[in-house]
Amino acid sequence: MKKLFFCIAIASCSTISFAQRIAEKHEMRTQPAAPSLSAYNAYSSPFAKTTGDGDTLALSNISATDTLTYYSVAPDSGYITGTNAFGDMGFAERYDINGADSNVQVIGVVSTFGGTVNPASAKTVNFKVWDQGPQTAITSTIFLSGLPQTALDSVQVPLTQLGISPSYDTTKAFFFANPTASISNSFFVGYNINYSYAALNGDTIALLCTINGERTSALYNVSGTDTIINVQNATQYSDNSWNDNATANFFLYDNLAIYPIVVVHYATDVKAVTNKGLSFYGNYPNPASANTNIQFSLSSNADITIQLMDLSGHIINTIQQNNLSSGTHVIPLSTAALAAGNYVYTIHSSAGGGIASMLSVVK
Repeated sequence: MKKLFFCIAIASCSTISFAQRIAEKHEMRTQPAAPSLSAYNAYSSPFAKTTGDGDTLALSNISATDTLTYYSVAPDSGYITGTNAFGDMGFAERYDINGADSNVQVIGVVSTFGGTVNPASAKTVNFKVWDQGPQTAITSTIFLSGLPQTALDSVQVPLTQLGISPSYDTTKAFFFANPTASISNSFFVGYNINYSYAALNGDTIALLCTINGERTSALYNVSGTDTIINVQNATQYSDNSWNDNATANFFLYDNLAIYPIVVVHYATDVKAVTNKGLSFYGNYPNPASANTNIQFSLSSNADITIQLMDLSGHIINTIQQNNLSSGTHVIPLSTAALAAGNYVYTIHSSAGGGIASMLSVVK
């Protein structure tokens, strides 16, 4: 069983007692030793591989310059965010709605995977959107803020189409057959996979993520005498149960490289989809002819990267804005040279937030 060393101070309870009470309720895992590095360059296309596959056993010995990585165990295990000996079945990241009267739909996902895939593989993943379940009690005073609950939409994708290759990996967009119904509460986006670890046959997949410790959102909030653990991302164990990464899954305090493709509808006020301090309001005009404006706000200073891609995942344009202040920003994007059609763009902040949306161009 994995031991949990949870060294933080909480109001009304000591560090030791807090850790012990969480450990009483959470399934822990044995952490292997002998770590080494398998890393990817940060949020660029293509994702050039800096070392070989299948060599990372633990979240350590990671260079400060490596900002996006996946972790695996040779020869066939995604270990942290993919196919692994534990039989983990799903991985999800939470997104919030800024305003109860907002009206948001999710039309697909953007993701980046690493690893290896057998060219003859018939395995698939299911990209999904889940609503957020209610608070879950760990003890009488410690609660999880809510885990993935009911699937709101999904699309099945073969492993061979995830953008994984021997030399570089690409970001890919995948769309649902129909948009979700309107969403006005927090939701999770991620993927499920069914497999037998003993019969992977060369398929090692793992969703890329930032290195452990780069998540900046709060680990917990205190409400009166209660402690609410902030479930920012979660792992679905082999028994189908969802578990918070930061307290029950190798102390993972990171961000997953998977984003919802959202359509933000305006109601009585301008609302947003929020992820780790990045709030996205959409782009206008949309459809666009010669140009459009992408609007978002930041809760604290951050660098922003906007990438425009076609529906096959090919990066057309990258805009980098460094050290933007907290508050609302509007970044213009020229569409004059683009052919008529639909495009996807992603916004990623250095604080870890990431969101994607659809842009239509008309001529």
